[in-house]
Amino acid sequence: MTVRDLVVDLCAEHLEVVGSDPVSLQTLVGLLAACGVAEPSTRLAVAALRRAGWLTGSRRGRETLVAPTAVLREALAARDERVARRTGPWDGQWRMVVYSVPETDRAARERVRRGLARAGFGPLAPATWVSPHRAALEEVGAELAGERTSRLDLLTASVADSRLSDVDLAARCWDLPRLAAAWTRVLDRLRAVSGAVPEGPAALALHLRLHAELRAVVTGDPLLPPALQPEAWPAREVRAAWADTGARLAAAARAHVADVLGTVGIRPAVA
Repeated sequence: MTVRDLVVDLCAEHLEVVGSDPVSLQTLVGLLAACGVAEPSTRLAVAALRRAGWLTGSRRGRETLVAPTAVLREALAARDERVARRTGPWDGQWRMVVYSVPETDRAARERVRRGLARAGFGPLAPATWVSPHRAALEEVGAELAGERTSRLDLLTASVADSRLSDVDLAARCWDLPRLAAAWTRVLDRLRAVSGAVPEGPAALALHLRLHAELRAVVTGDPLLPPALQPEAWPAREVRAAWADTGARLAAAARAHVADVLGTVGIRPAVA
């Protein structure tokens, strides 16, 4: 979790919900101070986001005002859509990528592997990766566009060996115990505050950090369909806990932000 991530989440999860007006840079500094972020770090992160076009800046007297841009909203919407595409039912088919990169170009090989992982693929063999998701081949084509590969085959396949189940294949391609441990850590954190969520700055700090932790787990997870998940997969409990505890924590955090901004009402969050 970077300070830039915190600024983006503060804007998207709270400022955009509480109100639509630009806020002063000093207000952002004060809100993120609750998360232990020093003022220079917040200012540097905001400056980087402005250069990237994710935030816009204006002046009101001696104050600098900032606000999210359409670029930020579109980037977050694309991220959410990518996750949504991986949560539908499984059609029983595997999407497969077989690639080859020149031996002398180690950097390109690492970029290809990272791109495959971002697109939801796992390594079946060093140069053969698979994914259960329908949109995976389209995603990986976009991820690897322009990469230096001497071979890039995009295939659809199914398991023909009766001795190998699809669940077993998934367990070979991803470190599921490590992923389960990451989901469990988030679940434990949610359970620790399920009884009574904090209020004020503590609510904002905890919601931003839990949101970042959850996003990190989701980003690193292939989001296997239920048919391929091990029994008692903790992600299911995390989703239920976040829908309850996360929602109550978000409400407390937004009440604090509204109080800081002097906002009377809070607009409903966009689903």
